[in-house]
Amino acid sequence: MAWTRRLPISLYLNDGRTLTTLAQARDLLLDLPQLDQANPHWQSAGELLLQGAYRGRQTPILDVSKQFSRALHIDGLL
Repeated sequence: MAWTRRLPISLYLNDGRTLTTLAQARDLLLDLPQLDQANPHWQSAGELLLQGAYRGRQTPILDVSKQFSRALHIDGLL
């Protein structure tokens, strides 16, 4: 697993937190209420996140970053 992989673009949240690694993105996702985690935008983000960590270079890390950015925007966190 490559949870220490860095995101190509740091994501700066409205509450002052910064996501720079897959592990930080994972932790944010797991801290969301289960109802939020079930939303399609977070489901997509979670799937890409797992692929990025488990499949390494086969999953473009930029795709993970872009989907997390979309999900954060949708929920007003970014």
